Amino acid sequence: MSERRRSRRRSLPFVRSAVLEVGGRRHVVAVSDLGADGAFLSSGADVAAGEALVLRMILPRDGREVALPCRAVRRVQKPGPNQKSGIAVRFVALDPPVLRRIEEFAMEGFLPASEPVPADHYEYRLLERREIDLQELNQLGIDGWLLVTALPSGEGLKLVFQRRL
Repeated sequence: MSERRRSRRRSLPFVRSAVLEVGGRRHVVAVSDLGADGAFLSSGADVAAGEALVLRMILPRDGREVALPCRAVRRVQKPGPNQKSGIAVRFVALDPPVLRRIEEFAMEGFLPASEPVPADHYEYRLLERREIDLQELNQLGIDGWLLVTALPSGEGLKLVFQRRL
């Protein structure tokens, strides 16, 4: 399978989390870049190249959750100086309206949507910390972030935050 991108991808300037479904397991991942042919996900999930996956995320500029069938292309475990660790995925048989929304985002970035934002539009943020910093938590709360869950992660915690847009 060729790892060459066929279309443009756009890097996300902030953390956009999603859920990656791998063989009955679910992993919270951060979407680093997104394009019509695939995405790069910051994650420590154990995924083999070619494995069938489902990425569930809220599409940029759309506000609705979609399930994106995909296959793992490669896993980066030891990143280089200009590379992040994570998983590269290639999308498989996307619905035409979903594909069009992703292509628009990849070409134009974040633009105001022509449709009103749904009332239940949420943004998620994932932070990994060795210890809890109360000052940082207070600042996130002031900025509208709500701590949804804290999960053990290696030597620390994964903190998942959400806020209504």
